[in-house]
Amino acid sequence: MDKNKKVSAIRETEDDLKKEARLLDYFCNMRDIEWKKLGNGAKYRIDAVLLKGKDVVGWAEVKNYDAGLFLGLNVKKYIEGCALAQETEKPFLFIFSHNGRVGYLKVHGGGAYSDLEKRLKYCGGTPKGRMPLPDDIEPMFLFDEKDVRWLS
Repeated sequence: MDKNKKVSAIRETEDDLKKEARLLDYFCNMRDIEWKKLGNGAKYRIDAVLLKGKDVVGWAEVKNYDAGLFLGLNVKKYIEGCALAQETEKPFLFIFSHNGRVGYLKVHGGGAYSDLEKRLKYCGGTPKGRMPLPDDIEPMFLFDEKDVRWLS
């Protein structure tokens, strides 16, 4: 089977899903929690729910960066993750790997407002060197690298 075959979203391949699972396993093992895959765009846009037994302890969007680090989420994922955090009072995390390191941002801690809202920036369009796709024009929320918590 072709590991680059697109299985869920415009850019998500089987290989992407395996990398995502490894990253979530690493993150969750450090915290003695588990994760469950959400969505693929049908019901949820974000990647995972974080669990301690049957209890929800958080929500996560996951990215693996083989090239440059891009600390951004599209507006729909940001809004969904923040809404879930606010309604459940459980954090929404952006977990990622880059250059062999794992880091995360606590986008929303489960309170009334996003933890990073005051420092958000906005962008949109197709990154240089990538074939344009229909969602490239969408606006993106960008986070500040100073807010990253590195785990490795």
